[in-house]
Amino acid sequence: MTEHVYSTSNPEIAAAFRSTAAAFADMGRRAREDAEKLGNNKGALIVKRRTSAPEVVGLSADDPEKPPQGWRYSKAEGHLVPRRGKPGDPARQWLEAHQPPDMRAVLEANGLPRFCKHGEDLRWFLATPGVFEHDGTVWALYPTEPDGECTWDRRKLSEWHAAREVVEAAEQGAGEPA
Repeated sequence: MTEHVYSTSNPEIAAAFRSTAAAFADMGRRAREDAEKLGNNKGALIVKRRTSAPEVVGLSADDPEKPPQGWRYSKAEGHLVPRRGKPGDPARQWLEAHQPPDMRAVLEANGLPRFCKHGEDLRWFLATPGVFEHDGTVWALYPTEPDGECTWDRRKLSEWHAAREVVEAAEQGAGEPA
């Protein structure tokens, strides 16, 4: 398979990417804090799917016999889920309030195709591209050719790696004590 790289320096698209990434990080922080407030759990469980956005599906059980109010342990799912009926309404509301934004939908609305073309084994790939921002440019890397029109600029794979290395170096430098 040949990887395909695209980028855009459109300030509106970069702002949409930053806003969605910040909302995702904020959702993660709120989910951790709010799960801790509920008590009797180890935190929110996020499932990353190939065909849709990541989804918070429940809570990790601290003690399956003592779930938070409004929750029950599902042996079939292996985690805490909302109780059935009206007693589970607060848990369902909690789940709804802690869903991450759909970065794939934001990117698609801003010129990136949602799907990749099929591989040699004729399977279709539903792949969110690897995406990051560097110096006002948003970069996207697909594992195979995207299916559909891409309004971003086609770039070389070496350019992707060079920009990614700069971002990774900056992230490592930010994590080191001064």
